Amino acid sequence: MRIAVFCGSSRRAPEPYHVDARIVGDAIARGGHVLVYGGGRTGLMGSLADAALAAGGVVHGVILREFITQDVHHTGIAELHEVDDMRSRKAGLDQRADAFVALPGGLGTLEELAEILSFRKLAHHRRIMVLLSTAGFYAPLVAQFERMISEDFEKPAIRDYLRVTQDARAVVGLCEGRG
Repeated sequence: MRIAVFCGSSRRAPEPYHVDARIVGDAIARGGHVLVYGGGRTGLMGSLADAALAAGGVVHGVILREFITQDVHHTGIAELHEVDDMRSRKAGLDQRADAFVALPGGLGTLEELAEILSFRKLAHHRRIMVLLSTAGFYAPLVAQFERMISEDFEKPAIRDYLRVTQDARAVVGLCEGRG
């Protein structure tokens, strides 16, 4: 299975987020899956990829050319696909994924997550999306989804589009349809 992971690249992210990113990267590799991610070497992206590689995993990245120019790309991964813009990057991640995971991150992570959920709502795919809510990170977003439902902007079916967990060790099993 190819598991696409969206996550932050900030060097300032608190250590508990890095710990969970390493757990997820390790679990993807040990499960025999391919990690697909944004191709960076900083922040949670770097922790995730480094852990997968340390566990003998295969890692593929889709990255903006400008990030290669800025020298924040990961040079140790099996495949690094360069693109010109964020739309192409998101499409590249989408095309390569059998399941999706969102770790904590910023606006880019939120944008990727929202697009995948929107495509699911439009029946463009039926793949699993897992939110790893380290330290309750995604609790406000899940509450917003519930408000969207309660105020009739969304149907209750959106609850079925994703799995939410605070346990990094559960992420791969949820991608596999266990749990």
